[in-house]
Amino acid sequence: MRLFIAAEITTEIEKQLEEFLDSFMKFPAKVKWVQPCNMHLTLKFLGETDESIVEGIKAAIAAASSHYGQINIQLKGCGAFPNLRAPRVYWVGIDDPGKKLAQLAARIDQEVHLLGFDKEKRAFSPHLTLGRVKDRRDLDALNEAFGAASFPATPLSITSVYLIQSHLKPTGPVYQTLAEFAL
Repeated sequence: MRLFIAAEITTEIEKQLEEFLDSFMKFPAKVKWVQPCNMHLTLKFLGETDESIVEGIKAAIAAASSHYGQINIQLKGCGAFPNLRAPRVYWVGIDDPGKKLAQLAARIDQEVHLLGFDKEKRAFSPHLTLGRVKDRRDLDALNEAFGAASFPATPLSITSVYLIQSHLKPTGPVYQTLAEFAL
């Protein structure tokens, strides 16, 4: 099972992201854009996981989630990893002023580490992935447009986290929610 733990965005934000993405899809660059209905805020990617430990993962997420109430963040701005000169991933940023989302991600990381998952080596960098570069040619105009753009500050309240299974298909991933954990 290919699993990850995430927070979800609202339908209203999906619509805003769809409008935002429309302005970039006209460029001839080879980018695999994420459909807004598939966007989520990943807190921990677990990867291929044996089905026998799913109940343990659920217990770990429940334990981590029980320490938090609603987390208020903002979607804000946009950019690319590692940067706009050599992008691999385009993203919309997340402003987490109280660092509560980062704390939740760290606690989830710690809880699932007890089940044998590797701890994250990189600092948590909350974002929504908009697209992944498939070919670095013909990116100049897109990078210029993306660098001049900015996703408007949009509040989002996180009230639950989800254990999600990803089914990879030729047409793109299909996500199945296995469990919800209220904060």
